[in-house]
Amino acid sequence: MIRKIFTTAIIMGVLAGISVPETYAAEKLTRKQKKEIALMDKAKSNFENQQYDLAIEFYTRAIEVNAENPESYAKRGNARFLIGNYKDAVIDYTKAIELDPKRENLYYNRGIAKANLNLYEDVIEDYTKELELNPVNVNAYLNRGSTQVLMKRYDEAIKDFSIAIGLDSKNELAYYNRGIAKRYKGDYKGAIEDYTKVIELDPQNVDAYNNRGVAKYYSKDYSGAVADYTKVLELDNYFKQVYYNRGIAKLGLKKYDDAITDFNKELEINPKSDLAYYEIGIAESRLDHYTSAIDAFTKAIELNPNNAEYYTQRGALISRSDGDLQKAKEDLIKAIDLDSNDAEKYLTRAIIFCKLNMYLPAIDDLNVVIKLDEKNTQAYDLRSYAISSMNAEAQKVK
Repeated sequence: MIRKIFTTAIIMGVLAGISVPETYAAEKLTRKQKKEIALMDKAKSNFENQQYDLAIEFYTRAIEVNAENPESYAKRGNARFLIGNYKDAVIDYTKAIELDPKRENLYYNRGIAKANLNLYEDVIEDYTKELELNPVNVNAYLNRGSTQVLMKRYDEAIKDFSIAIGLDSKNELAYYNRGIAKRYKGDYKGAIEDYTKVIELDPQNVDAYNNRGVAKYYSKDYSGAVADYTKVLELDNYFKQVYYNRGIAKLGLKKYDDAITDFNKELEINPKSDLAYYEIGIAESRLDHYTSAIDAFTKAIELNPNNAEYYTQRGALISRSDGDLQKAKEDLIKAIDLDSNDAEKYLTRAIIFCKLNMYLPAIDDLNVVIKLDEKNTQAYDLRSYAISSMNAEAQKVK
């Protein structure tokens, strides 16, 4: 089973302020211009007081007075963004760009709005245009890199984060997100180095300790992972799934009792964690505590009846401990119903069939195993055994 280790996710930059020129010279104001300025001032006041709906209303009225002022659209776009109306925010930023295509941060903010609409290709394009206007916009590199990560373009993301670091060598977010990109690429050493840099810049960064622990776990540095997760607990005793993460690292160290303790602590915080029960089952089975292990797998199944691996492990353990083979068979039937492309599940069911003297279905399962995994020598050996046993049974009948 691929363990669901919790990691803190990629972090996007925030909305940028938009610098605006003085629109009118005071000595030349017309009545219409004065009205527009008054409406813009009221909109600004409401915006600063986080009364975004009122701000939108006043920006809209200002636009009715003067539909050619890009500032009104840009600011209304910001207000709409902050109430979660990303689609209309994009429309406003687009209009502002049409009116003033050289103004900085319009493309940047439109990119953030589009990111919330999952329009990632458009997002990349907007950040790229922003960087054409301002090649030293660190946040644009950060956000473009973050979007590349979401699109699984890890090399491009790493390039963007590296440029951001070149522009700002103390930018924690650049190191942090580059660490995530490197970890997704499987460069755990590089990820650890980046998370370590974040921690040097901010020794209280709990996310960096957690993610470094994950990278160490995948590097099989289980002791290092345990140390990082322990530091996470010192900083935040309720950090999401940290007891679970530390528990699976302790499984890697074969400290099964300690791992069970951590999984139980995870359950104190999250009583419905099927993953924690599953890992308790794994740890208890390593200790040959079969009854406790089966109970834990059963609890995991009760909480999440659609996970094939839970049935597989319980069925295999029942079979291995000479328990109810019919129950073990039912578990593997259910597991294969949920996941029919895993050779190990067919192999486990074939073993159970052999124990039940059901050689023909065992042979059928082993043929599937061999089709899925031609180099599985255990499947060939067991198939030979099943065929010879079936032939021997046939001879007895004669």
